[in-house]
Amino acid sequence: MMKILHYTISAFFRSKNTGRVYLLFFALLFAYLGYCFNNYLRFGEIYSTLIWLVRPCIFVVAFFIYCGYELAVQLNDHHMIEYLATYRNGLFKAYGAFILTGIILTTPVFIMILTFVIFLYRYSGIQYTPFLIHTTKLAVLYYEISPVIGVMLGTAMAAKLKTNRLAVYSLTVILVLLNTTYTDAPFRIPYLLFNSYFIERLLYYFKDFFTLVPHQLGSQFMVYPIYGFPMEPIRWYMAGFWFMFSLSLIMSVCSYRRIKYLMQVVTVGIIFIGIGLFSFRGSTLLMDMRVDSFPYADPFYYMERSLDDGISREAAFSIEEYDMSLTISNELHAEVTVSLNTDQLDQYDFTLYHGYILTGVSTENGQIPFIREGDTISIRDIKGVKKLTFQYHGKSPKYYANKQGITLPGYFAYYPKAGRLPIWDKDRYGYVINVPQEISGYTVVVKSRLPIFTNLEGDGNILHGRTNGLSLFAGMYEEVDEHIYAEPLANSIPNRLAILEAEQVLSDIFRFLNHSELYVSLQDKKVFQVPYSFVLNSNTEQLVIMDDHITGDYFSDAQSIVSSYMMAIMKSRNWLRFDYIKHLSQRFFKDNGSDPEMTNKVDINQILESINEWRDLTAKYQDMTREKYLEMDDSEKQMYYEAKDRLTDLETIINEEAFRYLFVESPRQEVHLRVFFEYFYSGSEEDCYELIEKQLREEQINDGTGQSR
Repeated sequence: MMKILHYTISAFFRSKNTGRVYLLFFALLFAYLGYCFNNYLRFGEIYSTLIWLVRPCIFVVAFFIYCGYELAVQLNDHHMIEYLATYRNGLFKAYGAFILTGIILTTPVFIMILTFVIFLYRYSGIQYTPFLIHTTKLAVLYYEISPVIGVMLGTAMAAKLKTNRLAVYSLTVILVLLNTTYTDAPFRIPYLLFNSYFIERLLYYFKDFFTLVPHQLGSQFMVYPIYGFPMEPIRWYMAGFWFMFSLSLIMSVCSYRRIKYLMQVVTVGIIFIGIGLFSFRGSTLLMDMRVDSFPYADPFYYMERSLDDGISREAAFSIEEYDMSLTISNELHAEVTVSLNTDQLDQYDFTLYHGYILTGVSTENGQIPFIREGDTISIRDIKGVKKLTFQYHGKSPKYYANKQGITLPGYFAYYPKAGRLPIWDKDRYGYVINVPQEISGYTVVVKSRLPIFTNLEGDGNILHGRTNGLSLFAGMYEEVDEHIYAEPLANSIPNRLAILEAEQVLSDIFRFLNHSELYVSLQDKKVFQVPYSFVLNSNTEQLVIMDDHITGDYFSDAQSIVSSYMMAIMKSRNWLRFDYIKHLSQRFFKDNGSDPEMTNKVDINQILESINEWRDLTAKYQDMTREKYLEMDDSEKQMYYEAKDRLTDLETIINEEAFRYLFVESPRQEVHLRVFFEYFYSGSEEDCYELIEKQLREEQINDGTGQSR
């Protein structure tokens, strides 16, 4: 065997098709590592550097498919198959030598990548062992196991397809394309043109099954520090599948006839095992353009639901106690017992996210019937029962829970909540913050190998306490300061001084607004900085205030904390609230009087004229339909587009100039700030432009001083 191995290695390097190409590949890889390190020196972002490191990985796999094939196909090129078959286990030893040669050839690549990531870890000064483990696993999966699979596939193609190079290289190109995002466009056609979600999902499942490199070439999505690169257990299982599948194909040509039939059966069995494992992969972080991926799953799902599904119906009962057993493996498996405050209702409605499959609801006397509609669970005819137990399992595309990471905020219905609560707000394009007023008791057992960070107290993974929302986080996540939790490698780490400064400013703001009762102290609560991915497809989660803790995407800058806090308490959906909060917060962070460089004062009459023109244009085209548009001639269409452009310009003028005058230039700016706070806080449905016009006309009447002109 050793002689054959020595011969194959010598043959590989003597061949022009393999030896010289391998040395060129090695030189290019070395130069590419220098390029990645230069990127780190320029930008100082380690995750961006690692993304560049893994970006060409599929081409590395394709190269080793080429190496494995060109090495093994020499048996056919030199007509040695029949000769080796005359020796006992001759073919088996030959192909074994090819595989060992391929593994030996991949080892220097792996050592080079592993050395680079360890060097990068030490050079960057990061002192966080979980990240070192993560990058080591990254090197193993992306640059050792994946290239070895490439060698195995190349050898298997040589064994089965022999000298049909066109077929081999065509399959390799297809495999490369399936490991990139360039297939997104054709794969989305069935859904976009024919509304066929099933076909789109089937195409993407096929793509995922052949994805040898989890972080696809062309992906524009960030890699979030709490989760890191996708290396869920299914990725390792599928790597083992492709290795065993290739090995079984190779062995099927190396044995006697009866053994060949047996190996064919084994190959079919391995395929079914692989498909089975893949079908039950559970919670994985999908970051691409498919309908059920992280950014699009829930917006698409709720867009197609009826309006009645979004109506909130408060419960006539409350939950006094939760007793939970949560097992986090490939997805969330839960058994939750709720203790109700009444047993006299005809119907009990609970909210549980639709991605969790409810397998049963029971009382002390056994299973009971229930009705599941989307996110709502309805239970009837259980008078005299105060305890219900829910068994369920499943996942959410966004709030994942698996062996690599956990992000389950307390305002999300990953466990049953009292009442019929909406999950998604179509108007604000974000998740509804479902935080009950009542405080419940919690006894929670979390079965997970990951260290759990939560708002409850406890020892290890056994938690207990009272709160109105249970939040669980795990992964590359830590307590970065006392009662402050975040991703240690995030671009922004929560700052205790910034939180204290924001707390003081918020106290001043609410005193100024005569609403001191709305202020909730930040200092007494645990602070959880959520992954920045939370705001990727949601406009409502910048800051969420719960009874004993706060979740938010940014706690490094006091002014940003104040702005997020004010946004969190606003009930209005009007986008002008962003501009209002900016003016309000600036007033308390610096002297926001007249800017000496602001030489052009706002003309109130011009703003009022702009509002009137905006109303006229809006009224003229507000009933525009497709049928009316098609009936227009070219000149009318040109006028329509000019009107749309003018409306955009008018909105910009009104928004900027009116707020600048009311909140900066006006002598009555304090009055205006209080009036608009009441408007945005109350969620008034009054037209904001009407309120602006009203305040400006009062300025004209009073001349800004309270005295009539």
